[in-house]
Amino acid sequence: MSGFYAAYLGEFKKLLWRKKYIVFLVIGVVICLIWAAIGAVASGAALRFSGIPINLTPTPMGVFPFFAQTLIPLLIFMGVSDLITAEATVMKAVLSRPVARWKLYSGKMLAVMTYAAIYLVCIYIVSASLNQLLAGFVEVGGRALGASELIDAFLAYALTLLPLAVLTLFAGLVALFGRSASLTMLVLIGLYLLMRILPIAAPIFGELLFTSHIGWHRLWIGARPTASRLIHIMTIVMGYGVVFFTAGSLMFDRKEY
Repeated sequence: MSGFYAAYLGEFKKLLWRKKYIVFLVIGVVICLIWAAIGAVASGAALRFSGIPINLTPTPMGVFPFFAQTLIPLLIFMGVSDLITAEATVMKAVLSRPVARWKLYSGKMLAVMTYAAIYLVCIYIVSASLNQLLAGFVEVGGRALGASELIDAFLAYALTLLPLAVLTLFAGLVALFGRSASLTMLVLIGLYLLMRILPIAAPIFGELLFTSHIGWHRLWIGARPTASRLIHIMTIVMGYGVVFFTAGSLMFDRKEY
């Protein structure tokens, strides 16, 4: 276990040493701030012209779809490309450490997942704080979120970590075939877009593709379907995760560098 933890810590530090990941985290916070400024102005204008209070300021659930389904998947693809494909030329030196290959691969995947989790936590804190602060202005016409709403939003963010982890494992498997980090990134983006568009063209793929369940928090917080349906969807998501991790770790273990 100490070997796995050392491998994970080393891979996570690699991400933090690359300044672009800190920059993208700051960009996420800036997006929330810009969203808040535009929302406050638009809400005030709507209140003055129509007399109807409309709250357009960011809430944790308001900004959530953009980050969970668009920006964070891109950052996951970038992280996996950097830790696997881009390191192919120096992988012999990395593998010289006394750590089993599957532990090293697991550490890389967990490092990317940790970054995604930190990103989600930061977005939640910033968006919730902005909503609570701006709700005090009368001209905005909004209200502060209640404790139950904040808890539900936090649970939605937490539940999304599982499908994002599956997406990370999928990206890791694809990255093992790549020879260029930039090309791997483009391939992952293309595959992700395809899997997001395919259910629209052919609804039968809506439940079969794991990317369709990134917003599965709605099943737990809101619609409340039957227990059998929840188990069915959870089995699909976790099944994808097991297959991607098993295939990825086996390929990484046997890959010649």
